Amino acid sequence: MKQFRIALLTFVCVFCEAAVSPLIPAQHGTVSVDWKVELAKAKAGIAKNPKSAFWHNQAGVAYDALGDFENAVREIKLASTLDRSNPNNYYTLYALYKRKAMHSEQRQVLLDALEKDANNPMGRFDFAYILEEEKHWADSLREYQVAKRLAASVKGPMYIDPRGNAYEVDGVREEVDRAIDRVAKLDEAAQPQR
Repeated sequence: MKQFRIALLTFVCVFCEAAVSPLIPAQHGTVSVDWKVELAKAKAGIAKNPKSAFWHNQAGVAYDALGDFENAVREIKLASTLDRSNPNNYYTLYALYKRKAMHSEQRQVLLDALEKDANNPMGRFDFAYILEEEKHWADSLREYQVAKRLAASVKGPMYIDPRGNAYEVDGVREEVDRAIDRVAKLDEAAQPQR
């Protein structure tokens, strides 16, 4: 139960960007998170099991919430190394790099995550956006179309990857048609006139 609570906290923190807020919405009211306490819990978990990717991920999230980017990245990279098959660690790194506008790092960790699970609509959508920023219009358009198809195949608001990690796809569903239209126009304009 404790690991589920911490995993849920990680999801909310990373994917909803709650790390910048001292309050996290709960079902009834709000819950104040003491990130120093959460970091202490993660460190205690690491002391008991130094090879626990879960606890290193939790330490990384807590460091991030406390504004310690370098230690956050170090811990989450270690979690990724300890459990290479879990795409969630790569998406956590992606969120950190995105906030710091570290484009090449974002690109690489998204590719790493998609290598583990190519059917994640959120990952495909984010990768399409990176390709769009790089002006690879045709590739970006293809990735947006894949993201749309994958999001449409998800029943409900959450995509669950093979490891049981949950990712919200409603944002992809809301934005993907506009992204496809935008990139299709850019791709068409970039084509040589006949």
